[in-house]
Amino acid sequence: MIEFLKDFAGESKRVVWPNKQELMKMTFNVIVLSTIVALIILAMDFVLSEGMLLLQGLI
Repeated sequence: MIEFLKDFAGESKRVVWPNKQELMKMTFNVIVLSTIVALIILAMDFVLSEGMLLLQGLI
């Protein structure tokens, strides 16, 4: 366990953190892409549920 903590501390020092501008850009990208994916899922859900209702109406 001590060896793991030493390795963890050593690796943590090598991490390069983004500056404020990079962080804002990446955050914006995540929000935009999440919104796009949510809209795609919403559209697919709508189309599939309407299709199922159509099929149920035929039976």
